[in-house]
Amino acid sequence: MTAFLRRHARRVLRHPALTFRPEKGSPAAAAAGSKALISGALTPGALLPQALFLRGLAHPPWTLRARPPRTVAAALLLAALPSACLAAASGSPTPPSATRTTTSALVGQRALYDLSLAESGGNTLSASGNMTYVVRDTCSAWSTQQHLDIQSATRNGGAVNMVSDYTTLESKDGRHLVFRTVQKSNNAVLQVVSGEASIDALGHGVVEYEKPIKKTLKLPNGTLFPMAHTAAILAAAQRGTPSIAPLLFDGTGPDGAQETYITLLGWGPLKDPAPSPALAGQPAGRVHVAFFGRTPDSILPDYEIGMRYFANGVSDMLDMDFGDFRMRGTLHSLTLPPRAARC
Repeated sequence: MTAFLRRHARRVLRHPALTFRPEKGSPAAAAAGSKALISGALTPGALLPQALFLRGLAHPPWTLRARPPRTVAAALLLAALPSACLAAASGSPTPPSATRTTTSALVGQRALYDLSLAESGGNTLSASGNMTYVVRDTCSAWSTQQHLDIQSATRNGGAVNMVSDYTTLESKDGRHLVFRTVQKSNNAVLQVVSGEASIDALGHGVVEYEKPIKKTLKLPNGTLFPMAHTAAILAAAQRGTPSIAPLLFDGTGPDGAQETYITLLGWGPLKDPAPSPALAGQPAGRVHVAFFGRTPDSILPDYEIGMRYFANGVSDMLDMDFGDFRMRGTLHSLTLPPRAARC
């Protein structure tokens, strides 16, 4: 889900944002800040040691506020997507044979989230909405559908209804992805992104865009597709790995792969009641994900999100920061269909 939320809001909402000043322009430069926030060791207004410092309004743990990307990319495309193959922890190159992990721990699901305004420090007066996330196991592939609907009111733009639809079909070996994203504001189509991407046995990848324009881009070695990305997060959490930095291509934007820096904390049995009976007995942990462009001047994250992930790929307790406002995502209902008897 993470990619789904990132794109949509930044296209619709041209908001001011707080900025970080990294000492070095890379995901690694944000590592210290991410770890401090995810652990709660960094209090609002405190400095991010050796990496970043925050100017302006303070935010509580679990949220880093990033400036908008250079192109006004829509941003509400990122909060619930499971993904599945481990790439380049700590950003170091990893042979393709070492980066492919199984997605068998993931499950089909239909999750409905209620979205509410957690904090507004600028142009946004109110915001609320809902998000539906559906994953289907088709035996050889994962089919996903995600629908996001947010109503907001701004000081200078009146009422805005933001709607995004994101669909994918991803092979379970993590080597093929079909994608389509449609973003609308007040019923006007802002952008359509669609195409196919593939990765060969040596890890060489390519994406063939159909929209917004026909073009072909290469994908760097180690790039993961969305379901593979989630499985990588879960595998790292279960091993006790504190952070990973896989490349991600999800098909939500026209610019190819992006870098992610993921910090994990507190994996284990739940200490409070499960948000759904379907999640009872599932271990879980906190996750913080920062998304970066791959251009030389991409020193700041495009978007960041906090959530709690369960071992089967379901997420809850979403915290999404869009600069001008923050939204909280609460799991409203969850259905886990039975696994197919045979494929």
